[in-house]
Parts: sequence; C-alpha cells; structure tokens
Amino acid sequence: MPQGQVNLIRRLFTLSLPLPIESYRGVIAKVKIGATKSEGGSRSYSTTVGGARTLPFYTFEGLNPPPVLALEVYDHLVSPPVGVMEAFGDVIMDPVEWIRVVDRFNPDIINLNVRSISPLTLNRSVKDAMHLLEEVLQATGRPLMITGIMDPIHTEDISRNTEFLKQAAECFKGERLLIGPVTVEAYETVAEAALTNGHNLLAKSNMDVNQAIRLNELLSAKGVSTDRIVVDVTTGALGYGIEYTLSTMERLRLRALQGDRMAGSPMIFFVSENVFISEFREPPLNLSIYETAAAVAGLMSGADLVSLFYVESLHMVRSLLSEFPWGGG
Repeated sequence: MPQGQVNLIRRLFTLSLPLPIESYRGVIAKVKIGATKSEGGSRSYSTTVGGARTLPFYTFEGLNPPPVLALEVYDHLVSPPVGVMEAFGDVIMDPVEWIRVVDRFNPDIINLNVRSISPLTLNRSVKDAMHLLEEVLQATGRPLMITGIMDPIHTEDISRNTEFLKQAAECFKGERLLIGPVTVEAYETVAEAALTNGHNLLAKSNMDVNQAIRLNELLSAKGVSTDRIVVDVTTGALGYGIEYTLSTMERLRLRALQGDRMAGSPMIFFVSENVFISEFREPPLNLSIYETAAAVAGLMSGADLVSLFYVESLHMVRSLLSEFPWGGG
C-alpha cells in the first residue's frame, strides 16, 4: 500500500468528530410520591419521578435523574407466576405480610394492586379494600402506588374502579399516593378526589400518543397539572409486540422534550404484565431475566418509573443503573 494511503488511513483513525449535541425546549415534569409526617403524611421518605431534560442514557447531552423502581404486591392472584411460591411461600396469600417481605428488598416505592374488587374476580367490597390499605400503610413507611383494576373494560369494572380510587383518595388524605388507573372513559370523579386530597394520578391510555396527550388535557382542565400525573401507555393486549409499546413511549418522550407540555408527564412501564402470560413455564430465574431485559428496553425508551414483580429483576436493573452517572434534573 502506498505511504500516502497509509498516512490518510492513520489520519482518519485519529480524526476527532464532535458529538451531535441536541438542545431541547421541554422538560419532563417532576411528580413527588409519598408525604412524610412533616408534610402531613406518614411515609418515611418521599421520592420524585421525572425531571428528565434529554433522552434516556444520552449522558453526553446531560444527566437525567435516576429512574424510580417499584416492586409489586397483589391482594389476589388467580394463577401465581412461576417461582412465586418458591420465592415467597404462603406469604403471597396475605398482602400485608407480602408487603413486609418486599419492604426488606428496598424498592423505591411499592405498588399494591387491589384486583380483588373486580366483580369478575372476588367482588370484594370497597370497604374491605380500605381496611387493607390502612393495614398496608402501617406495614411499610415507603411511598405507595395504589392500583385497582388495571384494564377496566367491562362496565362493572369501570364503576367499581372509580369507587375504589375515590375512596382511597378520600380515606388517606395527605399521603400523596399515586393512584390509578384513570382512563379517558372514567377520570372526572377520581381526578377531583385526588386533587382535593393531595394525591397523584396514574393516567392510562393504550399505546396512543394523541390519546395520552388528550387525557392529560382533560385532567388539566380539571385542575390536575402534569406534575401530578404519571402516564401509562403500555398494554397487555394480545397481538402487540413490545416494539409497538416502546415506539409509543419514544414518540411521547420526544414530543415532551420538543416542548409539548401536555406530553410532559413522567412515564411508567409495567414490565410485570409480561410475567403473567400463561404460556410461560420457564424456571423463575429465566423469567426474572426476561423481566429485566424488558425493563431495560423500557428505560431506554424513556420510562421514569418501572414496576417489577421479581426481586431478582430489581437487583439486576439497579445494578445496571449504577453503571451510569445521574443528575438531579
């Protein structure tokens, strides 16, 4: 090879190119979950979700706040995922004891899913559910996310979900819970209760950027600002791959950073929905790896809060996040 070509190749390998740094007009709202005693609640601490100013893991553009990690507890499991009985034993039959066990693994927040209120499951009364919430608040000092019927499609589920979330907001005023889901079909009653009693809302729309923004607009018209809303654009519907969900999250995050204020609420990614797929009969370790891989994909798409089922997943995701620098937003 002629010396001139050798010198050219050497120059190309030592050429320094500037990184394509983008600047964004928008910023993701910060949602504070949990109120301490000095703030009128009973939590040991509060945690903040959101505050990103650039795309996830673009550390060359700036440092976003670290994502928040939640572990889930259910008050009723029809068919427990593989490995749950081995990991927790009979504790899963008692959600309060389950909360105490999960608390020891130091999640940032705990998500209690009260699915037994559905007329399609145990049809437990809302009054009984309030007793459960009171026991849970006494069992842990961590910030809490309280979720009801996650896909309230049937009329009975919608009305029961609304009643449950309204009562939760009123009975535990000042705790600054994250409660939901609320949907475009049923949001007004819960929004008013959350606003009056100092809580945050989980706003659910199925993989549609415009629908997510529209729901935020409706909530805003009720007085609920984007710093009181966490957006869920995921879905458990059959026929959709994770790529579609992640694409929706990416587009929503870009809209927010480009200055669309109604797209600027932080996003939650319910990774755990995947472990309930009945076809999965893998060993529990494999399922936690699957859940972790899905969580990482969600984080790379802009998730500010990730809700996990397996403790092993929490450890693996937290270990990964520790490899990156983070800022305060």
